[in-house]
Amino acid sequence: MKFLNTLLLTIFMTSSHAQENLIFDAKRDSAWLPATYVLNATFDVVQNPYWFSQDKYDDKMTEVWRRVKDPDYSIRKDGGYRKLIEDEFFSSRVLPNIGLHMLGGAYDTLWLTEYFNHYNIPFASFWAFTLTYLGHFGNEALETTSGEISSHDHIADLYFFDVAAFVLAQNRPAMNYLVNDLGMKAWHFNPMYDVDSEDFFNTGLNYIFRPKAFHMMEGKVRPLYFLGMQTLVGSSYDYKENQTFSLAMGISLTNPLKQKGRFVTGLFHETNGELDASLFLNGSEDYRWRVNLYDNLWNRADWLPQDWQLGLIIGQGKGPTYALGININLPFGIGGIKNTPPRNFKEIQYF
Repeated sequence: MKFLNTLLLTIFMTSSHAQENLIFDAKRDSAWLPATYVLNATFDVVQNPYWFSQDKYDDKMTEVWRRVKDPDYSIRKDGGYRKLIEDEFFSSRVLPNIGLHMLGGAYDTLWLTEYFNHYNIPFASFWAFTLTYLGHFGNEALETTSGEISSHDHIADLYFFDVAAFVLAQNRPAMNYLVNDLGMKAWHFNPMYDVDSEDFFNTGLNYIFRPKAFHMMEGKVRPLYFLGMQTLVGSSYDYKENQTFSLAMGISLTNPLKQKGRFVTGLFHETNGELDASLFLNGSEDYRWRVNLYDNLWNRADWLPQDWQLGLIIGQGKGPTYALGININLPFGIGGIKNTPPRNFKEIQYF
């Protein structure tokens, strides 16, 4: 742990130089708070209910700490350094490590840094790194649910890819390239708290890429790559000057190690480059369909008070279950998941 202590000290002493914001916009992002990010990051993996669970969260935090506090011991215990390198750096597992932990973590770290700088909070880089690391640490804790995930996964993420994310976030040319040339943007979910089960739902970190080099029809048609617990590929079409519709298809993982899952379709609408609404069919968290309506949509409603930031989610799961959640000016919303038993045995056969 001496490495982490030294790293945190270095980050604490890092001065955040004031410069033009690349990601954060105070007016646009007023509904997104640092706590919202931490919840999305922590509970990201529960989108896969086949492998991960929120049950006994405190015990899982203790378990992941036990696995990572002495990395050398844990690495040797779970197969050695060669196995760690082969599994985490030279297999399909490296893709989410790079895409979500490093690139996604860098994007979120920069957003948080700009957020704290905007509100004149000292040591903005330190607090940004602390929150991204806290969210990813909580996510690693939930990954201990599965017996197939060893300490190697946690150590690679927490000691390498999450640290690399902080370093990348400090590199302005690299972040300019990600945001401006590759068209990287966060489309995170709006987390909701189920008052009955006392679990969070509709959580998750999502990122899109729309590289400028592949724009077509004078930029009106753009390729879309959606990265998260759901990986989709599609395109965006600017059907009006400030209106964009996107369609993408791909996979929602049910077995992350073997990269197996279900076919999922996503539809998205944006206004002025910001997400209004999303619809996922057959997507994560076992939803048949799930609609998220974001504050960017409601901000244009004349009947809504101007200082309200509103988020809404409605969906139908398998079983069947129905989910509804609403958020007004809070880090997370309040909702519920209702199980509706089928009316007869014949109906069960279709679920």
